Amino acid sequence: NALTGSLSESLNNLPQLSYFNMSSNALSGSLPESLNNLPQLRQFDISSNALSGKLPDFAESFVSLQELDMSNQTIGFTGSIPEDLGRFQSLKVLKLAGNKLTGTIPSSIGNIAVLEILDLSNNLLRSTIPPELGLLDGVLKRLDLSNNTLSGRIPSELSQLQGASILLSNNLFSNSSETAPLRLCTLSSVKAFDLESDTTLCPMERNFLSDFYHSAKGGEWTDSTYWVDEYTSYCDWKGVTCENDRVTKLNLSNNGLSGRLSVNIGNLTSIEVLDLSDNDIKGSIPTEIGLLFNLTYLRLSYNAFTGTAPEGLGELTKLQLLQLQSNRITKMPNITPLDDSIFNESTFITDCGVPSAFKDPMECDNCTMCCNANEDCFPQEDTRIEEWGFNSYLTFAGLLIPCFIAICGVTVLSLYFFRKYNNRENTLTMSRERTIEDDDKYALSRIGKDSVYSYFVTDKALGWVVAFATLGIQVAILIFFVNASEAKLQEDTIDIQFTWKCPRDSDECRNTADLKRIGWFIFSMLLIAHLAKDSINGSKLIYHSSRIRHTLGSRVRYFISGIGLCSITLFAIYVSTVYNMAIATSNTDIIINSVVVLFIMDLDEYIFALLEACNDKWTAHTSDSEETSSDEEARNESESSITEMKKEIERQKTQIASQQEELMRQRDQLARQNGEIAMLRETFQNLLESHAVSSTPPESNPQPQYATKTSLTTHAAEMEDACSDKDVGEGETKNTMKDETASQEGLRIISQSQREREEITMSCDCDAEQKEEESYSETD
Repeated sequence: NALTGSLSESLNNLPQLSYFNMSSNALSGSLPESLNNLPQLRQFDISSNALSGKLPDFAESFVSLQELDMSNQTIGFTGSIPEDLGRFQSLKVLKLAGNKLTGTIPSSIGNIAVLEILDLSNNLLRSTIPPELGLLDGVLKRLDLSNNTLSGRIPSELSQLQGASILLSNNLFSNSSETAPLRLCTLSSVKAFDLESDTTLCPMERNFLSDFYHSAKGGEWTDSTYWVDEYTSYCDWKGVTCENDRVTKLNLSNNGLSGRLSVNIGNLTSIEVLDLSDNDIKGSIPTEIGLLFNLTYLRLSYNAFTGTAPEGLGELTKLQLLQLQSNRITKMPNITPLDDSIFNESTFITDCGVPSAFKDPMECDNCTMCCNANEDCFPQEDTRIEEWGFNSYLTFAGLLIPCFIAICGVTVLSLYFFRKYNNRENTLTMSRERTIEDDDKYALSRIGKDSVYSYFVTDKALGWVVAFATLGIQVAILIFFVNASEAKLQEDTIDIQFTWKCPRDSDECRNTADLKRIGWFIFSMLLIAHLAKDSINGSKLIYHSSRIRHTLGSRVRYFISGIGLCSITLFAIYVSTVYNMAIATSNTDIIINSVVVLFIMDLDEYIFALLEACNDKWTAHTSDSEETSSDEEARNESESSITEMKKEIERQKTQIASQQEELMRQRDQLARQNGEIAMLRETFQNLLESHAVSSTPPESNPQPQYATKTSLTTHAAEMEDACSDKDVGEGETKNTMKDETASQEGLRIISQSQREREEITMSCDCDAEQKEEESYSETD
């Protein structure tokens, strides 16, 4: 309407008046000073007029009033709001907006127990908001104090007005250093707050942290100092660090957090360090965490996170540490390898080890450390073999052993042709058959008479099968140890001991293994004591196979014997080393592991003992060729003095040559003596013939007998002189007897001379043969 004029005191004449509505007219002037006879009045609405003046005291007269609307006056009421408004017990709506009211807001308004709407906006009210307004909790639905000059701290009691819309804009709150109550900003209880977007009064990061607090059940935290305090700066909250009012670090490790991780964590875009480890936060890691592009340090370990880690982790290019172990995360996204120059093995840790809490362990190719369900860890890094370009220890061994065999083969061939070219073999020692026999004995002593490998030096096909089978069994068992040493931390077949611990209260993992240098020293001594003999003997057999006096078959047997012994020894050393590097955690462990591997190296001897126990004929090749210790010692001494023996042989050869020359001289002398004997025999023949024709034999006068060739000649001459001097006539009979006696004596001397010659010849020949035989014996 367009009613004009003013309100008169005649209203007091209407005691039964219940509703008075003159809004949106042109009424002017001021209200009557006394309106005290309207006990039934419930609504008094004079809004949108041109009224002015001071507000009267309605409390005593309008005892039943429920709605009072005097807002939006073009001229406007002035003065202050009456204190006695608090005496209204039935008032539900109080609208005084759009006036020129000054002063403060009466605290008594908080006593209007049923007040639902309080609108004091667009006035000149000042000072602070009375906290008593919070007494209207559960009743007040709208509080509008906007467009005034209110200042100071916004009372936190306003946040108790559950379901209310609170309007406080266009005041002077932003000029102070105080922020709005946290619960107002977060709308934790109120319906609306028009200053929630004011970053000065309601910092956004504080709101996000508040949401984080409630999602993680902050009320149960071990230490929540200042958290969700209505006015304390969030930078002073427990575990929060800020730079330029921006959160850069949030460390709440081991603080009793539970519940879930709020998605608003992704709105802390300036955060660089986030450590929520050693709590009990459940649920999945929110994908919004991938929005923290400035994050360099993220520890969510020792919680109860489940599901798949967010793909957004791969977008955090500044990340230097990521620890997610001891959760229930089943899958990791493809994350670019992190720079491990700062945190080393502790840079990227997940539950990718065994045993796992799940059927299939989580795969994490770029993790630097894998932990298992027992909270034990082990670095996932390239081994030295992998750094050389090999996929595994077994691949490297597959190249090492063939290369070793090839080198040995080339060496043997080179030695063989070198010996053959220089003809260095000694062919004066013994017969070929005896050499082969001794070579087999030597080979047998090198490879071991109590090992099935001794069959390699024989030509028994079945023995070779047993030897190769034993060698294969040893290699197969050692391969099991190699495979168990592989750093495949997601496979249950490995024996690797997870000796690293990543403490809950530290971001640095440490190795708890107690393996010292003394342990490796003892390990080396064990290998040397047990395997050095086999290595040396195998090398000697390989060298022995290069001698040119051997047949092709012998060379092959000796080479296979030596290469087999050396190869299995080298493989055992390799396996024992890598296995201890993988699983040994103490000095006693490395000794125990070494003994186990070395026991495998004795398998050939145990099998040989088994064969011997079953049937000793199967091992007869070793007993037939058994040598005593004295024979072995004699052989060693003979080999060590072969050079002196050769010199002695040369000396004896020279002596034999001299004796042969002396023998030839004696033979010439005997030849001359034989000629003289022949002449003597002819002389006696002539004498016999001359005496045969003589009639009167000469007087018998026998002469002494001589046993030498010279006395025979003298005796013959004397006999001739005697025959000529004696009288021919002494008698034919005596001469005949003398001649017969002389002839017999001459024949006896001739026979004796021949026997002496034969004895001298035999003596010289025997001496020569004896010395030559002694030379051969010494050489043998």
